[in-house]
Amino acid sequence: MVPWWGKIAAKLLLSRLPVSGRTWQRLGLFSPGGMLDADYAIAVFERHFHAAGAPRPGFAFLELGPGDSLASAVIGRAYGAAQGWLIDSGAYVSRDPAVYGRLIAELRQRGTPGNLPADLPCDDLERLLAACGAEYLDEGLASLARIPDGACDMAFSQAVLEHVPREAFATLMSELYRVLRPGGIASHAIDFRDHLGGGLNNLRFSPALWEAPWFAKRSGFYTNRLRLPEMVDAFHGAGFEVEVREKGTWDRLPLAHHAIHPAFRSLTQEDLLTRSAFVRLCKP
Repeated sequence: MVPWWGKIAAKLLLSRLPVSGRTWQRLGLFSPGGMLDADYAIAVFERHFHAAGAPRPGFAFLELGPGDSLASAVIGRAYGAAQGWLIDSGAYVSRDPAVYGRLIAELRQRGTPGNLPADLPCDDLERLLAACGAEYLDEGLASLARIPDGACDMAFSQAVLEHVPREAFATLMSELYRVLRPGGIASHAIDFRDHLGGGLNNLRFSPALWEAPWFAKRSGFYTNRLRLPEMVDAFHGAGFEVEVREKGTWDRLPLAHHAIHPAFRSLTQEDLLTRSAFVRLCKP
C-alpha cells in the first residue's frame, strides 16, 4: 500500500545504510527476481527452451540476469545442456542448499528429461555448477566478453532487459549476437512497468535526474525506460531477426499524460500502453 513516491524515498534511504545486499534479500527488500521458487524457475526455463526450438542434448545456453538463484544451471542440465553461462552484474544468488535441493526434487518428481547426475552437491555451489557444466559470472558485460564467439545455441532473460543501463544496451545486444552461433535463438521476457507500483511513474522524471548515479541506479529501482520500439531498433541494429511473439497492454494509461516528463510525451499511445512483451531474436 506504499505509494510510488514513498517507495522511492524508502529505497533512497535504505540503499545508503551500511547493510549488505544479502541482508536486504533475506528481509525481502531489493530482491533480484523470483527464481528461488522451483515451479517458477522451471516454467521460465521451459518457456525460453521451447522458444529456442527445444535444442537437442549437448546444447549450450546463456542466461542474462539469473538474479537470486542458480536454478537455470540445474534445469539446463536436466534438459540436456552440456554448457551453461549465467551472467549477472553482481553476486546475488542464494547459497542456501535447501533451495537447490527442492529444485532437484521437483525436477525428479516431474520426470523432467533425465539428464541430472544421480548425486548433485547442493551444499557447495562451485561443485554444483561444475556438475551441471555451468559457470556463474557476476561482472556484467565484462563477464560476457569471456564467452567465445558462437558458443551458445540459445540465450534468454526474464524481466532483465529493462534494467540494463540505457547507455550499455546496444553494446549488450552486440555481445549477445556475438556469442550466439549462426541460427541461434535469444528470447526475452520484458517488463515495461515502473517496478515501483506497476505503472509508468518512472516516466515522471527527467533523463538527467533519472540517470544520475546517485538516484535510481544506486537505489534499486532503476529501469532504462526504453520502450518496445526502441528495443526492437537495438535488436535490429545488432543484426538480429526480430519477432514480437506476445505483447501485454493496459486498457488505459496508468499515468495522466500531463504527468509524463516532456522528454517522453512524444511517445505514441501504443508505445505507452505496452506493459510487457516476449520477443524472439534469431541470428541469421
